[in-house]
Amino acid sequence: MSDQRVTRDLPKRLQEDLQLIDGDFVNYLQRRHTSEFTICRYRKFLRKVAHYLSNRRRSICHLRLRDVTRIMRGCLPRCKAASRKPRQAGLRRWLHFCGRFRCPLPKCRWQMWLDDYEQFLLRDRALADCRRTAILRVLRGYLAWQFRRRALRWDLVNPADLHRYALYLKRTFVPKTVNEYLSILRQFFRFMHMRGRCTPSLANAVPTVADFANHRRPEVLDDERRRRFLRAFDRRSNQGRRDYAMAVCLIDLGLRAIEVSRLRLTDIAGRSVMVPAAKASVGRQLPLPPAVGRAINNYLRHRPSTDADRLFVGESVLRGRPISTAAIAATMDRAYRRCGMVGYFGTHRLRHSFATRLFAHGATTKEIADLLGHRHVTTTDRYTQTNDLRRLAQLWPK
Repeated sequence: MSDQRVTRDLPKRLQEDLQLIDGDFVNYLQRRHTSEFTICRYRKFLRKVAHYLSNRRRSICHLRLRDVTRIMRGCLPRCKAASRKPRQAGLRRWLHFCGRFRCPLPKCRWQMWLDDYEQFLLRDRALADCRRTAILRVLRGYLAWQFRRRALRWDLVNPADLHRYALYLKRTFVPKTVNEYLSILRQFFRFMHMRGRCTPSLANAVPTVADFANHRRPEVLDDERRRRFLRAFDRRSNQGRRDYAMAVCLIDLGLRAIEVSRLRLTDIAGRSVMVPAAKASVGRQLPLPPAVGRAINNYLRHRPSTDADRLFVGESVLRGRPISTAAIAATMDRAYRRCGMVGYFGTHRLRHSFATRLFAHGATTKEIADLLGHRHVTTTDRYTQTNDLRRLAQLWPK
């Protein structure tokens, strides 16, 4: 009751700012899968900024990017640079939320199609905000290159224009990025065809750039290296037990790092684990191998007491807080160095190793795709690597 009385005593403009911070802004961060700790830190600092600006008869909703430096000096005059940086990130995220991070661009004639496509990505494909923003940025660049400020005339676009645009991108980006941009453009053309604005041949005319440098697959861990990698974790300490449990989830279940970080206590039930949704997958249920179950149970007996429902939480500095994908990747990188695997890094190598081991033991590509959460079997083909292909060769008919 005392908090409500204090809130009623505040100026009306400040009340509206605080309600916006505690309501819509927090929901915006949650849709972007921001951790609860980061949301609490951003919210606390923005409330401080709102009070600071209210004393000067200003609203936090009217901030611009050029005001960030002055606001940081006013609110945190004696704060160290290490403490100022995460708070400044929260202020920049607020500017993104308010649409004031950049000056608004003049509306073009083809903006209505981008708005329509954005609604399609939101309603029908349910893409996250960050992914939609990246797609629209690519399309806005192409439409500005193709039409400038003229009206959209798809009958004037021909395959030669698309090839020239691919060469234009190749002068700036690496082939992998160019192919990603062209794939976004191809999907946009299919959407325009569904709206009756262009022919399907336009989407088929989008080229693909040769990318020979990225055809080399990551070197996977064989059985001996896998055992050496798992021995690199000290299972006598609490942090070592947690790191070992995360490692077996990666290499024996084939989970992504984002899936490991999103695992909750309720996802582990008996001899199965419910993998949370990530990327394009909607989640899946996997059997829990005995070795993985023993590692998780051993970790749970020494898990820090916390209100967080995530399975893996911090043990030292961020004790009890949900662990991030960057922390998981850094943990695996340290394990690579401890066991002498020079040049090895990242967590996706462990996912490749899981698929390769299953394929070498006779599992089909469809079975591996179901375990990895792939919608298309062609995606799984890039994960299954084996050095002995003689058993796959057909016998010569006699």
